[in-house]
Amino acid sequence: MNILITSAGTRGYLIKYFKKALKEKGKIFAADCSKYAPALYNADNYFIIPAVADKNYIDELFDICLKNDVKGLISLNDVELPVLAQYKSKFMEKGIKLVVSDPETIDVCYDKYKTFKFLKENKFPFAKTFISLNEALMEIKSKIIKFPLLIKPRKGSAAVGIKEVFNIKELQSGFNEKENLIIQEFIQGVQYGIDVFSNSGLVPASIYAKKVIRIRAGIADKEVTVYDARMIDYIRNLIGKLGIYGPGDIDLIKRRNEYVVLEINPRFGGGYPLAHAAGANFPKKVIRLINGDLLEADFRRYPDNIVMMKQDEIVIKNFNLAGNPHL
Repeated sequence: MNILITSAGTRGYLIKYFKKALKEKGKIFAADCSKYAPALYNADNYFIIPAVADKNYIDELFDICLKNDVKGLISLNDVELPVLAQYKSKFMEKGIKLVVSDPETIDVCYDKYKTFKFLKENKFPFAKTFISLNEALMEIKSKIIKFPLLIKPRKGSAAVGIKEVFNIKELQSGFNEKENLIIQEFIQGVQYGIDVFSNSGLVPASIYAKKVIRIRAGIADKEVTVYDARMIDYIRNLIGKLGIYGPGDIDLIKRRNEYVVLEINPRFGGGYPLAHAAGANFPKKVIRLINGDLLEADFRRYPDNIVMMKQDEIVIKNFNLAGNPHL
C-alpha cells in the first residue's frame, strides 16, 4: 500500500509516524506546493504540486496517484479539504481512497459561523457568534454579551487574523461585514485540544484530550494529557452528530462545569504528537480505513500527565544535488 500525504508542510513527524505504521509494506509519499516544505524530505518520495486554487491541482494529484499506485490519500490543510471532498468518487473509481470527510461536514467545520449554528441547533454549549455588527451591538447594549470580544475570519485556521477588541469603537473600526468576518464571544476558562478518530460509519472510535499549557502562533506549543471521561462522552456525542471521517481536531474551553467548543477541524491537529505518545496511533487507523477494515471503538484509559514540548528542527537541503524531477 502506498499513501500520499498532501500539504505536508512542517509535519515531518507525521510522515515518520505513517512510515512506522506501514512497516515497509508500502511507501509514504508527500506533496506540497512549495519545495521549501521540510516534511517532504522525510517521505519515500515527494512531489511539488500546484496550489489548491490552481485549475490543474486535482488533475496533477490524480495523475501522481495513478502513476505511483497510491491507494490512500490524506490532507493536512483546511483549504484543500473541501476541494478533495468533491472528488472522492473520482479517486475511488480508480481504487484510491481519500480519507476526507464529506463536503457538508467540512463546510460546517471550516465556516466558523456554521460551526456556531451547528452547536446551537444541536444544543451544545457555544460561544455567541455574529456576522452582523448591528446584532452584536444590540446584545452588547442589552448586556447579553460583554467585552472583550474577538473578530475572526469566518474561514481560517491557526489563529491567523484574530483580533481582540475591548470597546465599541475598536469593534466598529475592526469589523467589516464585506470582509467575511465574524464577531465572537470571548470565553474564559481552561483550554483543551482533543484528537478524535472516526471509523467508516462516521462513529468516533478513539478520543484523546490534552490540556493546553501554552499556545504559540495559534497552535498548541505545550500540552499535557488529561483523561476526563465526561469530556470524552461529550466529544463522542458531538462528533457522532457531526459525522467526521478519519482524524479530527477540536479546540474547546472548559468554563466552570461545561465544555464550550471553539473550533472543529476534520484533519490531523497540530497537537497530535502528544496523543500519539499516549497511544493513539491514528496513522495505523488511517491505514486500516484504507484497507477497508472495521474499526471498533476503543476508549480505554490512557496515561495522564504526559507532556508535549515542541521545539524547532532544522532541515538542510542542497537543491543543486536533489535530482528530483518534480522540483
